[in-house]
Amino acid sequence: MSSIRNLVGLICLLCLSAHARAAVHHAIEATISPERGRIEVTDTISISGSQPRELVFALHPGLAPVLQSPDAVLSVIDSGSTATATSPAFRPAQYRVELPAGRHRFTLHYGGRIRHAFQPGGAEYAGGFRTTPGTITAQGVFLSASSDWYPQVADELLTFDLTLSLPPGWYGMSQGERLAHATGGKQVRERWHCDRPQQEIYLVAGPYTEYAQTAGAVQAMVLLHRPDPALAQKYLDATAEYVGLYSKLIGPYPYTKFALVENFWESGYGMPSFTLLGPTVIRLPFIVHSSYPHEILHNWWGNGVYVDYDHGNWAEGLTSYLADHLLEEQRGRGAAYRRNILQKYTDYVRRQQDFPLTEFRSRHSAVTESVGYGKTLMLFHMLRRELGDARFIRGLRALYKEYRFRVAGFRDVQRVFSAAAGRPLDHFFRQWVQRRGAPQLRLSQVHASRQGNGYRLTAVLEQVQREDPYDLQVPLAIRLEGRQPAQESVVRLAARRREIDLDLPARPLQLAVDPRFDVFRRLDRNEIPPAISQALGDARLLIVLPDAAPPALGNAYRALARDWQHTRSQQIEVVTDRELEHLPGDRGVWLFGWDNRFRPVLRQALADVDYVDQGNRVRIAGTRLNRDEHAVVVLGRRAESPDHALGWLAAGQAAALPGLGRKLPHYGKYSYLAFTGAAPDNVLKGQWPVVHSPLSKAVVQDDGVPVVPGTIRLAPRSPLVAPAPATSRRAHPRDQTGEPL
Repeated sequence: MSSIRNLVGLICLLCLSAHARAAVHHAIEATISPERGRIEVTDTISISGSQPRELVFALHPGLAPVLQSPDAVLSVIDSGSTATATSPAFRPAQYRVELPAGRHRFTLHYGGRIRHAFQPGGAEYAGGFRTTPGTITAQGVFLSASSDWYPQVADELLTFDLTLSLPPGWYGMSQGERLAHATGGKQVRERWHCDRPQQEIYLVAGPYTEYAQTAGAVQAMVLLHRPDPALAQKYLDATAEYVGLYSKLIGPYPYTKFALVENFWESGYGMPSFTLLGPTVIRLPFIVHSSYPHEILHNWWGNGVYVDYDHGNWAEGLTSYLADHLLEEQRGRGAAYRRNILQKYTDYVRRQQDFPLTEFRSRHSAVTESVGYGKTLMLFHMLRRELGDARFIRGLRALYKEYRFRVAGFRDVQRVFSAAAGRPLDHFFRQWVQRRGAPQLRLSQVHASRQGNGYRLTAVLEQVQREDPYDLQVPLAIRLEGRQPAQESVVRLAARRREIDLDLPARPLQLAVDPRFDVFRRLDRNEIPPAISQALGDARLLIVLPDAAPPALGNAYRALARDWQHTRSQQIEVVTDRELEHLPGDRGVWLFGWDNRFRPVLRQALADVDYVDQGNRVRIAGTRLNRDEHAVVVLGRRAESPDHALGWLAAGQAAALPGLGRKLPHYGKYSYLAFTGAAPDNVLKGQWPVVHSPLSKAVVQDDGVPVVPGTIRLAPRSPLVAPAPATSRRAHPRDQTGEPL
């Protein structure tokens, strides 16, 4: 480490001392035997603070600890239980160590096998990767708190030193800073040091090629299973870009390194100072400027300021807002991103499934993602709109400065932002954090009359949800005759109904309510296009199979329908098109197959958009798609049942259907898709335009002047922070000593 980095580390350590201290320190020496699935550990545990006479800790039930401190006493509280073929979960063993007066440390030696099976993720959640509590294999090592691979003391922050013995050609990864990596004899030795208080210790290892470069005071690293300098360089440059962006926005990056580590199965994990992503994930071209900055930002929120999970996880929503949303906002697509957030909530979250943000811990389904990520993201967006950008950023910086390496809950977030706002925000946080549900808006009686040299616009704005009204700041946009862009204002709606009365300098032609989707709410179906998320999120689904399909395709359609019945939570009925006289209107409907006789119903539902059905081919948004070449997915909505989507899924070859079924949840916001090949590969995706929004109305003129509905053009908004310039540093592979080749 250079003298500059030493100085930075000292400054960070001094700052840290003013915030949080760890109660437990681990000095671990661990030897990994991948082929045997074993780990051998000697751990010296030091306790700070008031002198404990005893310490209770949890450990994996297969590790059999032996106390190596003769003046202490180790006893078993609960021997735990190991995983079985029928029950993959295990229960950790519980131990008690009794220490003599004046003793602050003790040493344990333990070892055993950790190789837990992978469990499938949720089929209805697009990010449902396989998971394991921990495993040691020849392909790699993944150990975390869920593995109980080290003695865990409940509710205490920790620091650690970790010395690893690994097979030749292997690299390890953990939090903090790597002090050494060297090959000697038949093993690799690494030393890791983390003096920032942590909630757990991660240990990841595998056969890697390592790339590294400096990004200011931060070391950027990439560990890949196969050499790929070009891929590594993309991530190293992105690390420098986003660490710089968020350091400027929020405060100094809290660690000395950030590493991208390629996992040996598909995953999307974010740990303090590194991320563990799957081999397919990291090679998707959009990940480096979408999911990757999200994982970097977690080092401020979640892995820098810790979450009080007992009272709700605020960090995922804030991270999504300042990563995923901010990047779209910088590209001029913030409103579209927020519309997609609200659409997912509307499509997936039924009223009986909803829950307050105080109950959100982590996502494991489309419902928990839509509330825990989406609603929390919108909470911070509404908070920003209410406070203004300057005060909002002041609140972000104060939250990070005050709670770095400490646990913060929603109440702490509320207190910090109230200070930044200069006024209490109790009501705002109470209604968005503690209440379940969302408001619904309705616009009616939109009229204009001449008033002197100007015009007066009147309208009625209502909240129509079953629950009590919310206290809302509702944006309005008015298209004026001969003037562009639209005039914008905000009205308070704290009751069921409000009469809007606005004086305007020119004739108002059109009024739109919340045109940028700034308010968290349940959308009217006609505000959003029909989408895959609506068809997959319905509580009841009917799948209609084509009776006339060729045998191979017919069997593949039936297999896909059975898979949905077994893996999705909805009530799903499967029939053939010969068994029905008409389609029901009380549920979502999927039509499978080019030969489905109900395809004309879809054509009628899409009469207002660019969709042409020509039998063995269709034209979608100007693109011609053929039965023999393409698999297609098209969504519509029938006028008689707008709360339920009508979907059509058809393929030219049976081999494409399994892959199409797996990929579909990843395209939830789209109205139409097209694929080619057996994989299949996406070649077309898009959303139908919204043509009948009930919250955008032409203004009725009292003097009888006719008004033609049009598009309201809004003035561009500045993003919260401008994009950071990209870097152009080069990466260098490293040899087994850790030095550039």
